[in-house]
Amino acid sequence: MQMLTMKATKIAAVATGLAMATSMLSLAPVAHAATLTTSQVSSIVSLLSSFGADSATIANVSAALTGTAAPAATTGSSATFTKDLTIGSSGADVTALQNALIAKGYAIAAGATGYFGAQTQSAVAKWQVAAGVTPAAGYFGAKSRAAFGGTTTTTTTGGTTTTTTTTTTTGALTGNGRLTGESTLGDVTSDLHNGDSATRVIGESFDATGGDVAVQRVDATFVIGGTTGSANLDKYVSDVSLYLGDTKLASADPSTGDKNSRTWTIRFSGLNGVIKSGTTGNLYVKVTPLSSIGTNEDVVKVTAELLADSVRAISADGISDTYVATANTQDFTVSSATKGTLTVTAAGDNPTASQVAVASTTTTGVMLLSFNVKAKNSAITITDLGAGFETSDSLSDVVNTVYLMKGSTVLKSKTLSTGTGGLVAFTDINQTIAKDSTVNYKIVADLKGDAAYADGTTLVASTTASVDWDVSDAEGATVTPSAAAAGNTQTLTATGISVAKNTVSATTNGVGDGGTAHDTGVFVIPFTVTAGDNDVFISGVTDLTSATTKIVYATTTTSGAAKTGVGSANFTAANTVSGDSAGAYYKVLAGTSRVFTLTVSYTAAATGYTGLQLSSIAYGLTSSLGSTYSSNLDTFKTNDIQLVY
Repeated sequence: MQMLTMKATKIAAVATGLAMATSMLSLAPVAHAATLTTSQVSSIVSLLSSFGADSATIANVSAALTGTAAPAATTGSSATFTKDLTIGSSGADVTALQNALIAKGYAIAAGATGYFGAQTQSAVAKWQVAAGVTPAAGYFGAKSRAAFGGTTTTTTTGGTTTTTTTTTTTGALTGNGRLTGESTLGDVTSDLHNGDSATRVIGESFDATGGDVAVQRVDATFVIGGTTGSANLDKYVSDVSLYLGDTKLASADPSTGDKNSRTWTIRFSGLNGVIKSGTTGNLYVKVTPLSSIGTNEDVVKVTAELLADSVRAISADGISDTYVATANTQDFTVSSATKGTLTVTAAGDNPTASQVAVASTTTTGVMLLSFNVKAKNSAITITDLGAGFETSDSLSDVVNTVYLMKGSTVLKSKTLSTGTGGLVAFTDINQTIAKDSTVNYKIVADLKGDAAYADGTTLVASTTASVDWDVSDAEGATVTPSAAAAGNTQTLTATGISVAKNTVSATTNGVGDGGTAHDTGVFVIPFTVTAGDNDVFISGVTDLTSATTKIVYATTTTSGAAKTGVGSANFTAANTVSGDSAGAYYKVLAGTSRVFTLTVSYTAAATGYTGLQLSSIAYGLTSSLGSTYSSNLDTFKTNDIQLVY
């Protein structure tokens, strides 16, 4: 009897609710004319929902009471949101948000009604908790739009920056990542001119280690030097923008920055630039110079800065941290010059100082210099290009031929004269570089047989600052290169080796539970050893300590800090050669190359981040070894990975 009574009561309530809904629809014009308050509309919609009214009825009632058309249903979660949504909001934006939340698994009992009520507020709050948006109050504002994906305009007062941010949803983060391997980026420009397009003025590089990492916030600081010229940043540039690689994350009007005397800070927030696990992310700040620069602002120095802790990023586990350990600063100027300019800089693949194994016959294809040239303000034509060479012997004894190359194409070749130093003009190369474009060139040498010069002879190449260059812009005006691009010293040896890094890796078995089970990481560094004019022997013994008879390595938490507690190490060589003595040394025949692989298995002694660094390689002309190679091994390292103890 009690059950029948309860059912009868429920049926009556539903009937009453539906009758109320019908009544409200007929009275809706009157209600609207009376201008119901937001709270009254919310109460009516909530009452309908509690009576079990369907979403169509609720949507129609809501539309009638607020004087808007009933929103059409939308599906999926790819909508773009451009305004704040909260209790009382209604319309297509609310419908799209409700559909997106439902698609993500956040329940709204009434469905996508187009009215933002208590159920929608609760669903938004639950999503905010999961997405790390604070405070999780159910208000769908600028932070939420940025995290959801779309276009956000943030306007605040009280000296805080105004930014316009464009973000793209990139899917869920994976792993418990952090940013490591921080370094200052080159490939930025110091001499800007009015009318230039957006140009890189400062950059910072990071590795994502242990998982994906999302960049959330970046503070870019600009200091206007001296006492002359305007103290306002917008008198120099019209836009400040933030890029992750080639992807634009955000832009800002420079006038909205936080000003302190002649210092301006632009805060880019609500970002979602993801650096995927095991990859390197390059953050750049670009500025767009004004189309017309004032006389007082012409060539005034502006310093772009990424200060300590100016980057904030978060990992999949919700842990947010700040990055940039040491302030990164770069100067630039904006000038009214309209003449074309040519910027010359060493490229990222410019060879580091290292040892080159040479033979009794010609050693070909030795890269001495890699450099970039960038045209600004105008297309640039390079007719002649000047380069300089220095050696500790005589250039004519050491070098057969030098080549200026673009990619795999030889533009010009030259022979060198006698003496320890000399200049060469690569004439009639006729290279046209489009405005704001960058082109890479290389200087490569064929070396003579080692009998012509002493073992250990050094060789270095660079471009000249202006000598032997013939450059003009699109109007025919003469252009002088901005600077010389310098190479690094290469040491030539017939009794030694040269070493090249192959693809490194770092993995973990992932069994660490913070208790009795501990992670083990496996770190692998393969490298190729090339012998000169003599057979050489490579140590087959590995150790953590420096010696002339061992392969020396270290586990790292930074770029090279040794760490105790290393597990087993493995050292192997491809292609067994007659005369090898496993475990003591390996032989590399004269003029040939062999691949060696250093593998270290390390069981965590404490929870933290660990990597592997190859420090030195013992070698010699006999199995007694006695020599040590270390000239370019600073890059022979893996990423740090997290190991749980």
